[in-house]
Amino acid sequence: MKLGTQLGAIKAETRSDVLEKAKKFGCQGLEVSLGVTALQTGKASLDSLLQEAEELRRDFQKSNLEIISLTPGIILKHVEYPSLIEAVGQVAEKLGVRLIRMFFSPHVRLGGPDSELSDWVAEFDGTKDTGYWMKKDRQSLKELLNLSAGYRLRYVFELHHGYTVTSASAAMRILEDFSPRQVGILMDPGNMVFEGNEGWRNSIQIMGEYLAYLHCKNSQYARKEGRWVKEWTSLAEGIADYGEIITALKDINFTGYLSVEDLRGHLSEEERIGQGIAYLKGLIESDRRVMPV
Repeated sequence: MKLGTQLGAIKAETRSDVLEKAKKFGCQGLEVSLGVTALQTGKASLDSLLQEAEELRRDFQKSNLEIISLTPGIILKHVEYPSLIEAVGQVAEKLGVRLIRMFFSPHVRLGGPDSELSDWVAEFDGTKDTGYWMKKDRQSLKELLNLSAGYRLRYVFELHHGYTVTSASAAMRILEDFSPRQVGILMDPGNMVFEGNEGWRNSIQIMGEYLAYLHCKNSQYARKEGRWVKEWTSLAEGIADYGEIITALKDINFTGYLSVEDLRGHLSEEERIGQGIAYLKGLIESDRRVMPV
């Protein structure tokens, strides 16, 4: 197993400094975000995105770090814009990356009950049920794969609360008819604490070869003013049992990335990323097996 985090999670004056900090934290790779959807709004040009992608690839190669995945900002609805999907393929090719991080459709109003929806995502108004979106997402995924057939991409869908797909089983209902070389799952135990936990070992076994990589963060519920509220916490202290998760990953011979995504913004990068990677590394190197109880 390899360890990393997101490029945007580390701050420094130059990209070279960011990458050096990442290596000191123990990262072997980083997730990269490039807003390809900005092409639709006119806030970016394809040439500028391709140039940025080329510069990123060069900087990563100099630092001997891998690019784990590309987050372009697209969702399955955007198959309505074939030129956008073509641009994603070109940018990914320039970066030298296969994994494209995506999400399925939300099952609630995008942005929350009082959010304003732009024309870009106006359909996600919370009035259509999960069954509708799962059927449409399957159809859109088939079209997405056809549109990007000329590229060696693997679309990886994050398990995230608030979306139609929050569990391993739900993801497999949509993905299992497609090759795991083309599609996959981004497991996020911190999100799954809130929606989608089918048991950590069980979830990993359900996903099998469709499991592409993991976002490693943790969470819990806290009682405040008579209500249960969601909170982010450390990998060691939250509800998701990373000892059990790592044991299950070892048992399926998983060799992909564990990417730390600690959202506790009040902490330093060393506390969020450095300590998170050290914790995961200790679990990977340990002979201790943690089984469900």
